Amino acid sequence: MTHSLDQLHDPRTPPADDGRPIAEAVVDRAIHWFVLQSSGHISAADRRALQAWREAHPDHAHALARLEHMGQIMQGHNAGAPDLARATLTRAGRMGRRRMLGHLLCAGAAGALLWCGRDELHALAAPADLSTAAGELRRITLADGTQLRLNSATAVDLRYDDKARRIVLREGEIEVVTAPDPAGRPLSIDTRDARLVPVGTRFHVLQLADHSRLGVREGAVDILFRNRGPTARIEAGQQAQFDHDRLLARTGLNESTHAWTEGMLVAANRRLDDFLAEIARHRAGHLQWSPEVAALRITGSWPLHGDQPTDTVLASLERRLPVRIQTLTRYWVRVLPRAEG
Repeated sequence: MTHSLDQLHDPRTPPADDGRPIAEAVVDRAIHWFVLQSSGHISAADRRALQAWREAHPDHAHALARLEHMGQIMQGHNAGAPDLARATLTRAGRMGRRRMLGHLLCAGAAGALLWCGRDELHALAAPADLSTAAGELRRITLADGTQLRLNSATAVDLRYDDKARRIVLREGEIEVVTAPDPAGRPLSIDTRDARLVPVGTRFHVLQLADHSRLGVREGAVDILFRNRGPTARIEAGQQAQFDHDRLLARTGLNESTHAWTEGMLVAANRRLDDFLAEIARHRAGHLQWSPEVAALRITGSWPLHGDQPTDTVLASLERRLPVRIQTLTRYWVRVLPRAEG
């Protein structure tokens, strides 16, 4: 369930959700929207972009609802809350988002935060063990020698003990290069849809809204579905799409889908809607496209470094294809058919 921008919660009643931790990248974006909304300087286009972001995933709605709940308490304790939000927003370029939220809430309603309690704040901002923001790529070697690459807007938890090694993919995409464990502990990767058990391998896994995608470059990976259905083994040179109870598709490995591990976006006669979905994972805000452009095909390669690299990619698409890029705000961009004539 989502809440409209103007809906107010009873301060005594926290917003309803399942209470599980929310990925740090999602919390950061929710903080941005919360402060902008509280400032009174939010435009109509910003409101539409906010609503689109809120509806894109249940966690977006939950994160913002928790912040709005605390905001209602803040307003009850501080009549100058909007002025404080506006002042905080003007300094946002020099402040991290979490520091910005802390300044806004702590300065505006210290007593209210005590009323909210530490548990609610922890549930809001509980960070993943490893994470990346939109547009950020990371490479990490874990203590057991396993190598992880984190794609943009990715969050991972590590659950290592003396019996097993588990990597929990909260959201986003990772590449895993396994290493033998001196203690002989098995390694598994948990996604929302399945547990993945590698067999001496290098692979990448992407968690999408309604399914997951696995690509295996070396070795093999067994998929153990959440409904405990038959296990599927994906061999080197294959990729698969799956949900919580079945294999949806198995094809040859598309090398372009993991070019991000080399800091590149690559398309080889790729459908534009599929390529735009990948671009969207590398930028903050909402990237939308018209159905009329979805089936267009694109081939090319673009670096993922530099200032606003996805803006450069979109500008390139406008030059190569019969499309136009409509920028409503920095955080809301649309790809539309180019007008004839």
